[in-house]
Amino acid sequence: MDGILKFNFSKQTKISSIWAFGVLCAAILLILITAYRFDRLLYSSYIQQVRSDTYFELLEVRESFEEITHSQSLVLRELATFISENPGVSQDEFAARVKNIRGLDDLMINIAAAPDMVVSLIYPAEENQGALGLNYRENAEQLPAVLRMIETGNELITGPVNLVQGGLGLILRAPVYLPDADNPAADDTAQSLREPWGIVSLVLDYDQFLIESGIAEAEEKYDLLIDIAENPDGGQGSFVYGDQSLVGQDTVNLAFDFEFEDWILHAITKGGWPETSPDQWRQRNIMLLASLVLLGTLLYILWLSHTRKRAELLLNMGIEALEDGFVMFDDNDRLILSNSKYRKIYDLPKKVLKPGTPYRNIIMAGVESRQFPPSTPDQSDWIERRLRLHRSGDHIDIETHLIDGRVVKASNHPLKDGGYVGLRVDVTELSQAKEAAEAASEAKTNFMGVLSHELRTPLTVIMGVAQILKNTRELSKSKELSSAYDQGDVKPEDAKALLNELYDQLDGLMARMTQSGEHLLHLINEILDITKIESGGLIIEPELCQISDIVDPVAEQLKTLTVKKGLDFEVVQDAETVFADKVRARQILFNLIGNAIKFTDAGFVRLIVKTDGDMVRFEVHDSGMGIPEDQLESIFDVFYQVDSTATRRAGGTGMGLAISRSLAELQNGRLTVSSTAGKGSCFVLTLPANKVFT
Repeated sequence: MDGILKFNFSKQTKISSIWAFGVLCAAILLILITAYRFDRLLYSSYIQQVRSDTYFELLEVRESFEEITHSQSLVLRELATFISENPGVSQDEFAARVKNIRGLDDLMINIAAAPDMVVSLIYPAEENQGALGLNYRENAEQLPAVLRMIETGNELITGPVNLVQGGLGLILRAPVYLPDADNPAADDTAQSLREPWGIVSLVLDYDQFLIESGIAEAEEKYDLLIDIAENPDGGQGSFVYGDQSLVGQDTVNLAFDFEFEDWILHAITKGGWPETSPDQWRQRNIMLLASLVLLGTLLYILWLSHTRKRAELLLNMGIEALEDGFVMFDDNDRLILSNSKYRKIYDLPKKVLKPGTPYRNIIMAGVESRQFPPSTPDQSDWIERRLRLHRSGDHIDIETHLIDGRVVKASNHPLKDGGYVGLRVDVTELSQAKEAAEAASEAKTNFMGVLSHELRTPLTVIMGVAQILKNTRELSKSKELSSAYDQGDVKPEDAKALLNELYDQLDGLMARMTQSGEHLLHLINEILDITKIESGGLIIEPELCQISDIVDPVAEQLKTLTVKKGLDFEVVQDAETVFADKVRARQILFNLIGNAIKFTDAGFVRLIVKTDGDMVRFEVHDSGMGIPEDQLESIFDVFYQVDSTATRRAGGTGMGLAISRSLAELQNGRLTVSSTAGKGSCFVLTLPANKVFT
């Protein structure tokens, strides 16, 4: 038991340690995940702030870009309208008109017109003579964009473009259409349906444009890309600026407000978004410190929990180690805990013997399951009396007799808080031992009475016969013979008859003395056998012998008794040999058959001998008074007798069956009994058919 408790304690401690380790690992994992997510959250917040700052900085760049582009676009439209109204304009008229246009930017390199796709008008003319005569149909680089512009009627910005006169330029172009003769006031939206005159273009200094729009300055901090959202020509002849590798990256995007095309400004900090925030390590150190504080607190809590669980385990082990039942109730009569021995003693449902169950419910469950037999028919009154006794607050020691015959001693000890602890001791064996001792004492008393009677009777007979033999002359037949002899008239034949009558009288007296002596010897032998059996000094000498050598002498000797009582006596033998001590086997059968004859007043006594596997069964049946079922085992106890009155009438000391069972077991056999009161009994002696090797 100690080993089991130590194993359970070790197992529970190990489980508790594993549980604590698991909780610690889970907590560490949770802290790491939380710290990681918090770190990512801080980083995301920082990146969001960086993106927000980028957006607002580039918002100014976009507005500058749009402002320059829109202003020059208005200049270009005004010139296109003028040419549309004056398709035959000369160089001088063209130059004069350009000079009068307001809004021309200092970034302008030139402004030109190309009737029928050939540049023939330009301002200023002197600095841009190289551009005159430029035929767009022969310029493979710019032709696709120009044709698309004429087809759609929309303006177009192209750049950077290598200029004929040298350098890079940003070119704004617009189509020019001849006026509709049938409808001179047609709306601009229908211009694409009219006959094209040509195009007008305004060239801006590309590098200077980047500076004034703020793109050059922004380029120092950001990687930029300006492209067209949907460009079917893959960007040929369109404005393209920046790093094409930004396409598909997570950039800040700003859309330009242009009517002719959808432009988008993509921006990201130089080299990509920062991988760490400036104060990231400070934040991580703070999180590490907070995590260590949390882990330290958790470890302390786990240590307290482990210490508490260990103390509880030790307490539970101590309670479970008790050989007696242990129970504890609180001040509200509710069950706190109980050990397995307590639950085993009362054998109540698990749902009843769980913490929190009121004592009243336990008592009622015990009454309903008949574990607690009320001493009165009124169960409720018995329950209330038990509850009052329970709540009295006094030390209680009582014995409770359960319905299954067990006896439990209940001891309750009150606690200072109003609760109490109780011990339940199963004293059934002690009670039975006490009852057995009392029964044994009574049996010995009865035995001594029977024995004194059994001894006194033959001794009285022997002493009486001895006294008579001492005074043989006082016998009636002796007096008759002496009187006849004194008178002298006795004939020889009469004297012989008187002498024979005297001998017969003496033989009767001697027979009574012999019978009493044999009975006395039988009693002494039984006492000696009991003594040897209890001391282990009885010697058994089994051998393979004929069953007839055992059965026949017993049957022959007892047959006379059955005839005297008028009983049918039958022996049925279906076995030949048995491995037994012949003398002791005869002694057992003599006792069994003798008892059957003594306690059977009418009917039969039958002995059946047969083989049962590797055993031989000797069955002694009778039609006697039978034996009560509750005493079938008690009759094999020394000095026990079923009915003292009947025993005294039939004779006997109560030792025969105890000796017989012991003799059977010493021969590796058994002696059992089955009986029906009022109908008879059957004693079965089983002995080995062959030698038993031990």
